Amino acid sequence: MKIRGVAHRGYPVKLPENTLSSFQAAINLSFTHLELDVHLTKDGVPVLMHDFAIDRMTDGQGLIRDYTLEELKRFRVKEIETIPTLEEAMKLLKGNISVLIELKQTGDRYPGLEEAVLDVVRRTNTLDQSRIISFDHFSIARTRELDPNIELGMICGGSMPYVFPFMKEIRCTYLGVHKQFMTPKYAEMIAEHGIESGPWPIDTIEDMELIAKNYPTSLVTTDNLELWADFYRKHPELHIS
Repeated sequence: MKIRGVAHRGYPVKLPENTLSSFQAAINLSFTHLELDVHLTKDGVPVLMHDFAIDRMTDGQGLIRDYTLEELKRFRVKEIETIPTLEEAMKLLKGNISVLIELKQTGDRYPGLEEAVLDVVRRTNTLDQSRIISFDHFSIARTRELDPNIELGMICGGSMPYVFPFMKEIRCTYLGVHKQFMTPKYAEMIAEHGIESGPWPIDTIEDMELIAKNYPTSLVTTDNLELWADFYRKHPELHIS
């Protein structure tokens, strides 16, 4: 059975987040979707990490944008592997899982990030399994200007009842919502506009029970892959086509 859900940065509860081993674990657990985070190196290569700096996840220090790819590859992620490029990840994920590619853009921090990511998606022939998402909605609008076909999504830390006309204008079909802002009224508004809701993070049994009861058609994002997989199998109301 395929497990409908988004593996958040792979399987961070058991393996280093945003790494190829973590992504492979999500594939092995039959998840339908995976989320990863993309930055740009000093020499313009899209690489994967959640934070803007490498301090938390590697044996190095400093901002990603201050290093070339060659320099970044010298550092180890939790002493296990290297920082992956987006291209390396998409080659692994190709044909195996749908990918939510989060652009870690903030204003003009990474000039050319949108173009570089789209170039990788095209070169790896993974357009049909990719969706570009971001908290930076200007970045999402810029992505639509660059590509008329790729699926788009927005993420928000709060509730935004005013965003739907903008989403319709740029043909954006997914809205990631922090779980504390997910209400029946907001979920109804999202559905009325033909948008897929993505509550996050859903990591406890209590959260999962709330989803099954109130938002069974939503596409949840979780760190706790095996817990959600077990819960999902036991709750047929979540098994939408």
